[in-house]
Amino acid sequence: MTETRDTKTRIAPRANTPTDATVYTPRSRSEEGPAESDRTRYQAPPRRRGSDATLVDPNPPTVVARPTKTKAAASPKRPAGHHGLLKRRFLLEDILGAGGMGVVYKAKDRLKIEAQDRDPYVAIKVLSDEFKAHPEAFIALQRESRKTQRIAHPNIVNVHDFDRDGDTVFMTMEFLDGKPLDKLLSQYRSTGLPHEDCLKIIEGVCSALIYAHAENIIHSDLKPGNIFVTHRGIPKVFDFGIARAVAKAERSDDSEDDKTVFDAGNLGALTPAYASLEMLEGAPPDARDDLYALGCIAYELFAGEHPFNRVHADEAARQKLKPKRLVGIPKSQWRAIEHCLAFRREDRVASVQAFWNAFVHRKVAIAKYAIGALIVVTSMATAAYQYRDQWIPQFSEQDVRMEIEQRLRLEMKQNELTELLTTLTFSSQWERQLWQSYTDLRDLLGESDQWLEGQRASIYKAYLEKIDEEIEAGALEQARARLTNARRYSDDEAALDRLSEQIDSALERARLEAEQQAEARRAAQALAQEQARKQAVQEKVNREFDNALANVDRQLACRQQLNMDDLAIAVNKLQELDPGRYQREQSRMIGALASCIETIGARFPDRAQTFKQHAMQIFPRSAAIAGIAIEPKDPCDASLAGMGGRGPRVGCRDTLPGAGLGPDMVVVPGIAGRPAYAIGREEVTVGDFNRFCRASTCEVQQEQSRDRPVTDISIEQAKAYARWLSEQTGYRYRLPTYEEWRHAARADGAEPDPNRNCLFSSRGIQRGGSMVKASVGGQNRWGLVNHLGNAQEWVLSGGALSVAGGHYDTSMDECQVSWQKSHDGHPDTYTGLRLVRQLKNR
Repeated sequence: MTETRDTKTRIAPRANTPTDATVYTPRSRSEEGPAESDRTRYQAPPRRRGSDATLVDPNPPTVVARPTKTKAAASPKRPAGHHGLLKRRFLLEDILGAGGMGVVYKAKDRLKIEAQDRDPYVAIKVLSDEFKAHPEAFIALQRESRKTQRIAHPNIVNVHDFDRDGDTVFMTMEFLDGKPLDKLLSQYRSTGLPHEDCLKIIEGVCSALIYAHAENIIHSDLKPGNIFVTHRGIPKVFDFGIARAVAKAERSDDSEDDKTVFDAGNLGALTPAYASLEMLEGAPPDARDDLYALGCIAYELFAGEHPFNRVHADEAARQKLKPKRLVGIPKSQWRAIEHCLAFRREDRVASVQAFWNAFVHRKVAIAKYAIGALIVVTSMATAAYQYRDQWIPQFSEQDVRMEIEQRLRLEMKQNELTELLTTLTFSSQWERQLWQSYTDLRDLLGESDQWLEGQRASIYKAYLEKIDEEIEAGALEQARARLTNARRYSDDEAALDRLSEQIDSALERARLEAEQQAEARRAAQALAQEQARKQAVQEKVNREFDNALANVDRQLACRQQLNMDDLAIAVNKLQELDPGRYQREQSRMIGALASCIETIGARFPDRAQTFKQHAMQIFPRSAAIAGIAIEPKDPCDASLAGMGGRGPRVGCRDTLPGAGLGPDMVVVPGIAGRPAYAIGREEVTVGDFNRFCRASTCEVQQEQSRDRPVTDISIEQAKAYARWLSEQTGYRYRLPTYEEWRHAARADGAEPDPNRNCLFSSRGIQRGGSMVKASVGGQNRWGLVNHLGNAQEWVLSGGALSVAGGHYDTSMDECQVSWQKSHDGHPDTYTGLRLVRQLKNR
């Protein structure tokens, strides 16, 4: 059996209602979601066209609905309030609670404020949207509100009115100061409330139900959450205005408009954990439904837990569950509660009045037995003496149990008082507990009891010692407050009066000492102010210097872009404010600035060079600034190795001073653990080679072919082009070895491009036979294009010159990475080149 809290109010199914998929069906707690809150659910009333009773779980509104606007008149602007304004009268201030039927607010009544009422507060329940969705809800609840106003009772929350403001339906009730019973029960979980509190609450709830039932009104959703206990301990039952009315004749003075055209019971509000079996089965309402809930509440008051562990009545009946016997209460009270918890109506007590009579039967019986016992004892005194050996007094088990219980309670109270006297903490809570324990024992034993008299003397003595101790420690106000509590434990106030005089004298001495100390403080303050005036100028200089230095340090922290203009202004300010201190800080500032420029230079060399020039203007004689070495960053960084196949942006190109950019390169991983290197993404084009020719003496080729691989050049011209690139960029360019070319072409085992520009003719498909643009064709995994076919490329193999990769007239079958032939280096139309560049620090 799953143990979960289930105090959520749900919908009772209607009798004679056709079964529908949306109708609530009674089920066990194991079928329900765990840890449900104590909210009320509703079921729509049956309609003429069949059942449409939909089970809903409303979420309580968090704001008050605005009044509906019409064409004739728009709703007035809402004044500034915490939660809104209703009827231009009730200002909603605080949320007191929320449930399935809506939200309860603490509200201020403006009419009461205008009437200068000292208590302008009311409680307002704003009903949820799901509740308002019932077509007859407003009419029925307005009628039930009038009934509730008729049943004014000290244990029933007074309902003032039931109204609506636009789409918002609400009830106004009296505002109470206290706690709901379910909150109190949560504080006494598994232990139950004190016995006297239980009796007082049960008596008040019974009184409310007896009165309501006499007015033909059944609550039908009685639960701890619908019972409010004021700070004076008075229980108040509420939500009678939404309870189901008994299906009997209305009052004779009711108007024709108030006849039952829609019974409030059709709303079907119930809480499964406290609902009777008949309510869960959809039976007509009966006063004995409230008795089942009353039994559950009474049991929970004494035990601190639900009699059936919150299992629904239908499931508890099916499992044949029985509540555990309550201990610590008379047998007659347990019997009365047990009869309320019967699953069938016919097995419960007939009415709340009958329950209460049975519940308090023990007290009546004791009075009768006391009179009878006096007569019996008197008449049997002589006989008892004569037959003392044969006659033994007979006592009932209940008498013995009550006597033991009384002794245990007395012993517990005595132990409690003794324990308090051993701790002597004298905290506020300790003093309250001590007085409560003492007064309880005084009521049980009487003031003349010798043991209690001794305890009172001990308490009084402890108070005197504590007051002396506090006077000695200077806690005079605390000692004075302690005197008030000490007087409760002694009739002889002479000692307390002496202590009071002692406290007054000590307070006077403390006052004089405080005045002397105040005078000394004033003199010290004047001296401090004089010293502060003398230091004001220097402190101002120091503050300005610190601000300027902080500005410099923020710049030199190198966490953001350097602002050299701001840095120069701040450094000049430091020199003006305090030259000596500036000289002490200068070397540190120069070192930090040099370090920052070097850090920037590692990623942004050009930017760092500009910063260095500005820094030399700020510190013109600084060797540290002048010695900053800024190396340009290699665009072909080793971190790009193997990433060329991701697209053109992952390649790299060197800048040629005055001649644009060098050939497009990709970085490939090194061979067998050797360093990575850069190789041309494409063959060197006519456009690339023409840049070299314009800067040297070679002949510029036709610009119409600038995107095609350069051919018809000698090996000497190719090497001269590589040397020129090396001189222009500062990086070494050269022809690749066959091993380097093959490693880059294979790209870690990538398949050759099936559409490579090699000679092929089959079924009308022809390739090869002529040169195409260097960029045409698919790239391999590392970004190389046209490494097979198009133009054969010079490579060095063992110091000998050869060509690799085939050309546009090489057959497709032979056009492979393994294709290689020796070459004499003379110009021809088939041969081009692809260069390798070494990386920085490689």
